[in-house]
Amino acid sequence: MKRFICSLSLVLLLTSVVPAAFVTVPDNGGGTAQMPIQSAYPSINPMVITNGLPFGSQININAIWLAPTVSAEQPGGTLSGTQSAGGGPLMQWTMTGTGVFSAYNRVLTMPGQPGPGGVASFSDPAFNVTGSSYEVHAAPRTAFAPVQTYNTDLYRMFSQLPPGDPDFDLLRVTAGSGFGLPSPGQTTLTQVGPNWNVESYHDVQYRIDFVGHPGSPFGGMSGSTTGISRFQIGMPIVPEPATCMLLSVGLAGAVLIRRRSRTQH
Repeated sequence: MKRFICSLSLVLLLTSVVPAAFVTVPDNGGGTAQMPIQSAYPSINPMVITNGLPFGSQININAIWLAPTVSAEQPGGTLSGTQSAGGGPLMQWTMTGTGVFSAYNRVLTMPGQPGPGGVASFSDPAFNVTGSSYEVHAAPRTAFAPVQTYNTDLYRMFSQLPPGDPDFDLLRVTAGSGFGLPSPGQTTLTQVGPNWNVESYHDVQYRIDFVGHPGSPFGGMSGSTTGISRFQIGMPIVPEPATCMLLSVGLAGAVLIRRRSRTQH
């Protein structure tokens, strides 16, 4: 009976509580996964643009932090583990307006940003990745351990639309503790055969700066908005014992209430 309840609790957990999907990444050849994680991260709550817009209006941004097309990892970083860089297009933004911008809807890609000479420049001069747009620091993790949980920090993130955009003369996003915008996170890797199941999040504190293009819906407007958005992927392979027990108790309570209701009727 206990096994049945736990199994049913697992079904409820996977179908009703966690609207996520499994994320699996390959081993990097050293008993762990490559950082930054080789997967896209959707935002759980939207990024927003509010400052500089008319009162009662804002732009909501459902963002997807895209998987890196190029990456590199090396020892170091502020968490005394590794520091890694991700390159390629940074984010896909689905922008939806409210208030006076209720008719505004646009999908755009925030590009990767190379540093001087087309090579990214980070705190370590040996850390160069063409077209890199962000840097992630990770705490130490034990290679070849079947479960690896470690803190992370989005250290730097930067992207800006190139000139010529029809809506914005400037649209720029900046994030990360290296820019004074703390963005902590955590990652858990669980071994699945030769690969790794990933549960990971970053609470990204960002700043979006914009200057509207003349003649666009944002003509004559400009502003800088700071906010926090969680980017999250993955879910556990099985519920932890405490989670299973909690769900089992909840399920048993629901069954008891239903029986009492039937008895009263």
